[in-house]
Amino acid sequence: MLPRYHKTVATGTWFYDGVVPHRIEIYARPAEFAGSRYDDDEQLDEKSPIPETPDGCVYYVGATSGGEFRSLADAMAWAEVQPWGPVKWDKIL
Repeated sequence: MLPRYHKTVATGTWFYDGVVPHRIEIYARPAEFAGSRYDDDEQLDEKSPIPETPDGCVYYVGATSGGEFRSLADAMAWAEVQPWGPVKWDKIL
């Protein structure tokens, strides 16, 4: 289950070996809760700067280690160029 401040903003499918379908989701959350603002003990560091983003959100690609993106377009572009790409996007909110 996603924390209450996460929201699914895009879904799609990529195909392992070009055949086996796998779902992919991109999540958004308010930039004030960006992963970059948490310390090693997973506590929010109120003194750390809130990332500046075009829409006030940061984006994450499912359970990948892709990191944190400042826009939905950047997160989608990252997913597209991964070895498991391309992605067939079916829902963008």
